[in-house]
Order: sequence, then structure tokens, then C-alpha cells
Amino acid sequence: MLEPVRKSSVSGGSTSTAEKLCFDKNEFMKENFSVDEFLHKNRNAPSLEQLRDNLGLYLKGLRAAMIDLINEDYADFVNLSANLVGLDQSIETIQRPLEQFRNDIEGMHSLIDENVLELQAQLEEKRQLREFQHNLQSLKKVYEIIGKLQQLIDQKLSGDQHAKAVDLERAALDLIQLKFHEKHCAKHLDIEQQQQIKQLENQVHRQLRRFYNYALEQARNSVTEHLERCLRIYITLDACSAAEQAFREDVVAPYMDGIIGEQQLQNSPQGLAGIYNKILNFISLHMTDLLRLTLYSDKLPGFNFVVNSYWADVESRLELHMNSIFAPGNSEVFYIKYKCTRDFLGKIEELLTSSGEQAVASYRQHKQTKSFEARWNLPVYFQICFQDIAGSFEAQLEPLLKEDTLMAKAAEDAYHLAPFNAAKNALLRCWAEGVYLPEVFAKFYKLNVQIILRLSRWITDAISASQANNSNSFPKAYTRQKLLITLHVDTRKLEAYLPTLQQLVMQAAPKTSNMQLFNDVMKNSMAALADNLSNQLLNIQQTLKELLISECGMDNVRQVNDLPRLYRKTNREVPTRCSSYVDQMLKPLKTFAAQHEAQLGSLVVQQILSDVCSNITTAYYNVVSDVLTSVQKTEESLRRLRNLKSGATTAQSSTAMTDDDKIRLQLRVDVANWQLELSKLNFEPSQIEKLLELCNMVEDSIKSKESNA
Repeated sequence: MLEPVRKSSVSGGSTSTAEKLCFDKNEFMKENFSVDEFLHKNRNAPSLEQLRDNLGLYLKGLRAAMIDLINEDYADFVNLSANLVGLDQSIETIQRPLEQFRNDIEGMHSLIDENVLELQAQLEEKRQLREFQHNLQSLKKVYEIIGKLQQLIDQKLSGDQHAKAVDLERAALDLIQLKFHEKHCAKHLDIEQQQQIKQLENQVHRQLRRFYNYALEQARNSVTEHLERCLRIYITLDACSAAEQAFREDVVAPYMDGIIGEQQLQNSPQGLAGIYNKILNFISLHMTDLLRLTLYSDKLPGFNFVVNSYWADVESRLELHMNSIFAPGNSEVFYIKYKCTRDFLGKIEELLTSSGEQAVASYRQHKQTKSFEARWNLPVYFQICFQDIAGSFEAQLEPLLKEDTLMAKAAEDAYHLAPFNAAKNALLRCWAEGVYLPEVFAKFYKLNVQIILRLSRWITDAISASQANNSNSFPKAYTRQKLLITLHVDTRKLEAYLPTLQQLVMQAAPKTSNMQLFNDVMKNSMAALADNLSNQLLNIQQTLKELLISECGMDNVRQVNDLPRLYRKTNREVPTRCSSYVDQMLKPLKTFAAQHEAQLGSLVVQQILSDVCSNITTAYYNVVSDVLTSVQKTEESLRRLRNLKSGATTAQSSTAMTDDDKIRLQLRVDVANWQLELSKLNFEPSQIEKLLELCNMVEDSIKSKESNA
């Protein structure tokens, strides 16, 4: 027995201890208490040793509290061990009755399962007996209906006279009952009885078909009552397909037999269109009442004579007896026949439109419609058109440059280069009447893109040819500059034509469910073609710049180096006129601006001339700089030689104008004239690279000489 601990001392000790702890003791009472979190939270304690000491104090307090608890409930602990004596015997006494009870329950379960199985077997036997009873009743009904139907056929539906509608309706009802009961007692019928039922069914359908043909004839005389009752009988028998087949074999086939055929096609004055008109006339002649009762109203649902009778027979005969219309060898003939066929099919769709979209969809998804459309070899037709259009266009591109490539006189709306005219004609032919078919829109549009890209390739080759030094490969009918100018004009004109071409393509394109996406794709495609042509314009402008630079000539710029030779020891007069090389550099620029501004536009001409003038001025600046440097060095050398002579002679020579001064003045006159002529070309000095530096350099050279003097 533990020694009791005084409650007051424990309480006071734990209180005093809690006041001294560096952590919250309630942390240990949380369900999600974690040692790591506890240590992390108290990481800022004064020290780990103090934390350990506080934990020891808290442990002592817990032990003291546990001893107090045991002392308070010590009597209960002792009584608990005393109460457990003899508990095993009590459990054994209760266990035996419980086990017996469990065995009794298991026995009851077994008995219930046996009774359930027996009951299920009896219910299954009862169900079989009930089914057998129903079969016997159906078999009885079959015998009764067979006799009744046979008697009705013998008395009312035999002979050469047309059957009456009321008798056929009775026979149809009997036949429906017969088929219903036959389905339930089929295993009890022998082969002879089954054949008899089949024979009766055939007799009823045969008589119904005779009455159907009679009703169709009466309908032509404006008596449609019999036809309506006959169709209702077919609906009752769930034999709408039989009515459609009968109409196809008895009415459609004889009519089409004399219309659809190769001989009839050759003898038709209007060709295929005449054949299609005769085929369509059948609807107004023989199907008016049928369509009024079945297609244009909901009185007799379930029939589709247009697709299953009329179109099925027409399509099969067109494939078998007029297969020449599908031959794509002659593209023009194929186009005419295909357009006639599309108009013919469109009229059939218009006929079905009144019945709703479902009827049209059924017609389009019909297997014979799919087969008929597949017979038209549109890929082969496009290949023939492709060879014709692309071949004619390609013939204008080879060889690269011919004598007639640049047309001497072109119409106002035509291009000056033959390949551009050929390209536009090819683009228009793709969408022309007699060539374009909406079913191959994607292929024709791809051909448009190929034509423009092929022309772009030809432009690149033409630019390269104009840059080549081999003059034998270049036609004598026109100059390189003229070719480049014409290329630029025609390329810009073709680029401006692309929006018109886009509108033409959009008008010809078939309608789609997502027109917004289609429009976006079309715009992106045209924008890519426009970018390609814009790059070609930049290439042409760059080539024109290079050609102009070569015409202005670096040789003309190098003539500046001849100025010292012209003035040294030649006793020439003081320069007042510019040198000839300046005019030689300016002449190509003036000629280009005067002759081609109307064709290229002032903006393009200014841009080209600006780059050319900047290039020439830069070269001019470098040569002048070298000349001035050379002149200055020569002067210094002469001055050193003069210093060796008498001072009087030196002073006298310094006041006279020397040859070097004349060279500087000539350079200033030349540069001033160069700047003046560029200003006449509408260029500010700041727009031309190195022009201001050039002017300042020649001016500074003279001022420097004067200051030294």
C-alpha cells in the first residue's frame, strides 16, 4: 500500500511548479501533440538545460498527482480484484444455453432454405405450365385463324376480280393475329403448317399488291380513297418497305427502263439534262398522290417513296446503264455533266425539304447516294484541271527571261510582265464557271497559293538574273533597270489584288458551320502571301539600289584622286566650276528620278535615292578625306624644304595661292555642288549619311589653311 500524500502539499507544489515552468503544460493534453513541434515552439527557452529541468519538475508533479489519485480510490482497486473471483464459472454456465440456441437457429435457416428451393421449383413448374397453356391457346388460335383466313381468301380474295378494301383489311388483321400467335407456338408447329402460314401470307400480300396497283390507277383519276386505305393496310402489316418495293418494281422500273440508257443519252437532244428532266417528270406524272398522302402530311407515316422507290431505282440504273457520265477524261464535258447532276440531286432535295431535315439527311446518308457520289472521280477531274491551268502558267515561266517577257504595250488593267498576266489568268480560271466545283474547293485554293508562290520564285530568279554579270543570258529587248522597275510595279499591283482575290474566294467557298474560323484562316493565309510579296518588293528595291550605285560608279568617286595631279605644277586658274565627275555621279540619279517616279511612286523613289546617295556620299567622304590628308602631308613636306631656304623667299611664297589651295577650293566647289544637286532632289543634308561631315571637312580644311597663313 502506497503511503498517502497530503493533498494540500501536492496542490501547492504543482501550483508553484507551474508558475516556474518555461512552457505551457496544456500542450501535453492536445490530441495532436508532437514532440518535434513542442521542441520547435520552445526553441527560444533560456537554455536546453533549463527546459530539461522544467520537464523534470513537471514529471515529479505528475507522479505526485498519480499517487494522490490512487490513494483516493484505493478501496475501489481492492474491491475490483475481489469481485472477479468465480467469474469463469458464471461464463461457462451461460455459454452452454447460448450454443444450443445458436444450433437451433442454424437448423431453422437450413429448413427455410430447403422450403425456398422447393417453392421456387414449384413456381417454375407453374410458370412452365402457364406458358404451355398460353402456347396451346395460341396454337388453337393459329388453327382457327388459318381456317378463317383460308376461307376469306377462297371466297373474297381469289379470282380475277380486284379485291375489296374491306376484305383486305380483314385479311390483314387476321394475318397480324396469325403472325402473333405463330410466334408463341412456333415450336409446336410442324413444317407443313409453317409452310401453309407462309403461303397464306404470300397470298395476302399478292392480293394487296394487286389492289395497290389498282389504287394507283384510280388515283390518277382523282380517286385516292382506295390508295389511302391500301397504304393504311401496309402500315397495319408493318410492311411499308413492301409497298415501296412494289411501287419501284411495278411503276418506277417500267418507266425508267425506256429513259435511262446509253442509247437514250446519245439520242437526247438536250443531252444529260434532257434525261434528268424526263426522270423528274415521273414525279409529277406518277407520284403526286403518293407524296400528298405520305410526304406532305403526317396521315400515313413510315413511307419514303422518293428515296426507297424512286431514287433507289434511278441511281442503280444510272450506274449500270449510263456509266459513261462518270468518265473524267474530258474536263469540260465532265463539268457539264456533274453540274447537271448536282442540279438534279438538288431538286430531289428540294422535294424532300418540305418533309423536314430528317428526310433530307436520310437521303444524303442513303447508301446508294453515297455510292453515286463516289462514282464521280473529282480528284481525277482536278488533276486534269491542274495540268491545264498550271501547265499554261508554267509555260510562261520557262525560259526565265524571253524577248516577250516584258510586254511593249499592256492594257490598263493588265500587267507589264507576261508571267504576271499568266498568273492572274490562272488564278481567275480556278474560280471560273466551267472549271470550279465547290466539292474540290480546298484543292483549287491550294492551287491559288501554289501559283502565287511559284510566281514569287520566278521573281527571285529574275532578280538574280538582273544581278548576274553574264550579259548573254539577259535579253537585249530591255535593260536590267527596266526589268526591275517593271517587276516592282507588277509585284505591288499583284499585292494590291490579293484582297479582291480573297473576296472572290470567299464567294466561291461552300458554306460551313463555323464560318468565323474559316474567315480567320483565309485572312491569315492571304496575309502570309502578302508578306511574301512585300519581301520581294524589298529585294527588288535593294537590287535597284545596288544597280544605281554601280551606274553612279565608284570610278567616278575615285576621280577625286586625280585633282592633285591636275593642279600641281600646272599653273591652272583658281577653280570656280565643279568637276565633271560630280555630274557623272548625279546623272544616273536624276535620270532615275525623272523616268521612274510615276511608276514607282515618289515615296519609293525617295527611299531608293536616299540609300544610294548615302552610300555614294560615304565613299565620297572617304576619298576626299584621303586627298586632303595627302595634300596636307605634301604641304608640310614643302614647308620643311622652304624653311631651309631664305626667309624672304618663304614669306613671299606663303602669301600666294598654292596648288594645294586650288585643290582645296576645287573640293569645296565640288562638294557644294553635290550638296546643291541633292537638295534639288528634295534631300536635306541630315537625310544623307556623311554629307554634313563632308561639307564641314572641306570647309575646315580651307579655314585651317587661312588661319595658318
